[in-house]
Amino acid sequence: MSAGRRHDTSEIIDASDTLDVSRSKLPWTPSTSAQGEVSAYEVSGTSRRDMWGRLLRAAGLAGMVGLLAAPTGAYGQSASASPAAPAAPAPVAAVDAGTERTIEPLAVDRQVIPEAVRLGEPFVYRITVHHPPGQRWELRTPRDLGGYELIEQSRTRSDGKTESTTTYLLKMALFELGGHVLPTLTFDVVDATGAGVARIDGPDIEGKSSLPKDVDQLGAKLADIKPNEDVPVRSWRLLWWLAGAVAAAALIWLGVRAWRARPRRPVPAAPPLPLEERTLLALATLESETLPERGLQREFHFRLNGIVRRYLGERFGFDALECTSGELLREVDKRALPGVDPDGLREFVDQCDVARYARGEVPVPACAGALGYARTLVEVTRPRPPPSVAPPGPPPGPGPEVARA
Repeated sequence: MSAGRRHDTSEIIDASDTLDVSRSKLPWTPSTSAQGEVSAYEVSGTSRRDMWGRLLRAAGLAGMVGLLAAPTGAYGQSASASPAAPAAPAPVAAVDAGTERTIEPLAVDRQVIPEAVRLGEPFVYRITVHHPPGQRWELRTPRDLGGYELIEQSRTRSDGKTESTTTYLLKMALFELGGHVLPTLTFDVVDATGAGVARIDGPDIEGKSSLPKDVDQLGAKLADIKPNEDVPVRSWRLLWWLAGAVAAAALIWLGVRAWRARPRRPVPAAPPLPLEERTLLALATLESETLPERGLQREFHFRLNGIVRRYLGERFGFDALECTSGELLREVDKRALPGVDPDGLREFVDQCDVARYARGEVPVPACAGALGYARTLVEVTRPRPPPSVAPPGPPPGPGPEVARA
């Protein structure tokens, strides 16, 4: 077999064998059908170039076949998937309204209050529905009322043994003259068997003019409702200025309040006077009031006795104000207080007791003597400062040296 024959035979290789490069290993072996005609295949530089060219042509052919088969597969897939797509839900408008269950009431009472409806003036449309006790009637809010306006509505229900009544009061207004029919009202009715709908037609009314009878003489006429008008607002600057002024005033007020409520440093209190100074000051104040000269010897001795007792108790450390006269004298004798004369203190205490409790008349000179005794007692018992001690002088130095011959 010639080389040309071998080349022609190699061109009829199956495309699947050519594309499956992972399973073919170089040197490449022909398929079974080609093995019968080709006995040997020698790999050389020229045959390798021919082999790669055939591989590229086979790959291009397989790509073209794939591109041609892709639209057909996609069309088949979409065609097969279209019957399985879920159907779109039917629109609500397609539902037949006649399938709703219609319920009729036992009786209906309708009344318009007042009977003469004037243009633009509110009136009440009262509708009373008589129905079985197991039903509940709910009014659907009317949407398109034409020349009417629904202002407000209310609902009441009254239950009986065999019959119930549901009453609706609709406050409305009419804005068209002439004869009109109140709109049909739709009710949602719920009972033991399910839900239903009831429709009740409205009565006929006539809209009368609200103008007086002598309208022609007065020259009045019925004017239509004016549309809304734009109110120009030039600027909000004034409001902003006012708001800023109010905010500034509030800040100033808060600042002043915080300044007044600030914690202030306490003023240091003056150091208290010594006991002797305070006692002598109290005696001077008592003397300046001249109580004995005004006949108030009893009050004078009460205050003088308290000043002396307070001084002794604070000076020597015992509660002299709570002691009786006898206890005070015994305490002084027991303590042997320096500077205190027991006999003089006893005379002072006796004079105070006579003036305070016996209500005896104590002469003015005796009162002055008692005041003088108190001053003397303070002076003789005043603590004396310790005597000052002179600082020791320098140690004596060595004597003068005697000159040696």
